[in-house]
Amino acid sequence: MTEFNGTSCPSLRIALIAFGWVSLLVGTIGALELVMPSMVFILISLWCFSKDSERLHAWLYGHRIFGPSLRLWREHHTIPRRAKIATLGGIALSVAILVALTPGGSTLLFVYCGINAAAALFILSRPSGPPKSAAALPGTSVQAA
Repeated sequence: MTEFNGTSCPSLRIALIAFGWVSLLVGTIGALELVMPSMVFILISLWCFSKDSERLHAWLYGHRIFGPSLRLWREHHTIPRRAKIATLGGIALSVAILVALTPGGSTLLFVYCGINAAAALFILSRPSGPPKSAAALPGTSVQAA
């Protein structure tokens, strides 16, 4: 999914680079603010860069902050325990804020809670670390969660 496979259409390249940077910006804001997801936007950014810029793709995939999580996701479809805790805490905080600010019985409240419940279940269903056999292999780029 994240290997570089560039496109030759110049207008599509510009659009993908722009969308990749916007996604990276939103993901960075999400990493700083606990009430907004970040990894989804970082993955979108990586995908955009994989379509249009080998240099940007390699930079993001090797980034010292985002790179390890991206590699864990790509290689093992895992979410590190620390990221799970932060994300689930952010979900709980945002739901609590919305419950406090929304009149009871609001359709928005039910939809928002449903989407967040589905996201939380998906996050909880992912393993927190690589399989034991992969972690023991020499030369793997996996860090302990």
